[in-house]
This record gives sequence, C-alpha cells and structure tokens, in this order.
Amino acid sequence: MINDNLEKMAKQLYDYWFVQFDFPDDNGRPYKLSGGVMVWNEKLKREIPNGWYCGTLLDIAEYTNGLACQRFRPIDDNKLPVIKIKEMHDGLPSETELVRSDIPESVKVYDGDVLFSWSASLEVMLWAYGNGGLNQHIFKVTSKNGFPRSFYFYQLIDYIGNFKRMAEARKTTMGHITQDHLKQSTIALPQNIDIANELEKRLCPIFDTIVRNNQEIMNLTKQRDELLPLLMNGQASVNYHLSYSFAAISILYRHKLYDIKNEKSSYTHRSGWNGTRFIQRTA
Repeated sequence: MINDNLEKMAKQLYDYWFVQFDFPDDNGRPYKLSGGVMVWNEKLKREIPNGWYCGTLLDIAEYTNGLACQRFRPIDDNKLPVIKIKEMHDGLPSETELVRSDIPESVKVYDGDVLFSWSASLEVMLWAYGNGGLNQHIFKVTSKNGFPRSFYFYQLIDYIGNFKRMAEARKTTMGHITQDHLKQSTIALPQNIDIANELEKRLCPIFDTIVRNNQEIMNLTKQRDELLPLLMNGQASVNYHLSYSFAAISILYRHKLYDIKNEKSSYTHRSGWNGTRFIQRTA
C-alpha cells in the first residue's frame, strides 16, 4: 500500500511532464498549458513540443541480456543468487539458484537497477533485493546518450502496452521482445535532455524510498517466516520473541507514512501535487 502510493505519485508526475508535456518552460510554467508551441510529428501521429523529435527505445537505453547461468555454477564460496523471472516476483528465497561471482559486470544486478523481462511475461521493475547475477530472458536496462533512469524506466513501461496491442492485433501471444522490436519503437524525445534530468532529481528520492521499503518488507517477511514455525512448535514465546517483530513492523509503518506525507508536501510545492493529482500552479 505504501509503495503503491509512491509509485502512483511518481508515475503521475512523469505523465504530467512527458505525456501531457506540461514540464516547466523557461518561465517555470507548464509548457503546453501555457501555450508552448506544439508541432505535428508524422511518425508519431501526434503533436509534440517544438524541438522534440521521434526516437526509439534504443536511443535512450542499453539492453543487456542475462546469462545461461546454469553454465556458470559456483565452484567455491564466491557466488551470487541467480535473478530469474521468479525472483523478480518473489525476491530471493532460500531455494534461489547460485552463479559464480566472476561473471561479467554487465550482468551483475544491484539495488535500484531496472530489469525488463522480455520473454513470455513482459514486466519492468526496480530491483531491490540485493546483489545478484542476471539470468537469460531478462534485460538489465542502463542509460544511453545521457538519458536518466526515470526517463527510460517509464518510457519502457508505457511502451509495453504497445507491444501487447500489437500481439492482440495479430491474434497471437507476444512470445518475446527482440532488439528489432526496440529498434522499431517510436517515442517522443527532447533535443535537450536537461529537462529529463530535472525530473530525475525529483523522482530519484521516491525511487530510493520504494527500493528501501521493498528491502524492509523482505527482511520483515523473512523474520515472520522464521518465527512462525518456532511459535507453532513451542520454541518461541509470543510475549518475548514476537514483540520485537511487531514493534519493528509498527515503527516501519509509522515511519513510511511520515515519509509519504513529506514527499507529497514537497511535490505540492515544487510540482503542483495536491495529494491526488497534479494541478497547474500560478506564478
């Protein structure tokens, strides 16, 4: 629930800037609402801000496919958990497979990295569950041409809908996304990426909070799973052993509500967030 609110707030701010095109103009006013020049783009079949152009998903990010990790099983204690589609959903359970730690840096995953599962299940996420090695069928998505993480993260999320609509039109299931699909994509890009970096400054703290929350949720879930069997067989006492966990959950809940309140207050001032949606601010 906490992360749901943060994710919705971040996405709505992105949409306000780069879907509605109401990013701040040179005078700090919403570009399109304030009469900023919009130009018809034939490739995109819509109007985009003057000076923007039609690009592709490959123009803004690199897409590195994971390894066939079964070929790189650890031979000593230098190992990493393997990140597959299951781990994207569940984190890193104890039964997660392992891979050698000397795999290429390009397929090592760290908290905050953007992952895109491109086979069968099309999903994009911010990884939050510790260092790992990337399995095949998942792209690690990184910056290209200076475009920041928040920009390529949401551009990719928005475009997945197009991939799915293409599959529906063909009455087939989209089995996987290839580099050719990414090359054929069409998205609106700013000539000057400073505006994308300005939004990154606002969204980066929210992304960091989302990652931190997921880490804490994972740790508390692990504590719960360890304590419940002990409670069931009488090896743990409710009054002593569980009180710490309940207190931790309570503190976490109160702390995150405070974080959300501060985030909303901050964005109300800087971006026109009124607690539910973004509004046009007066000068």
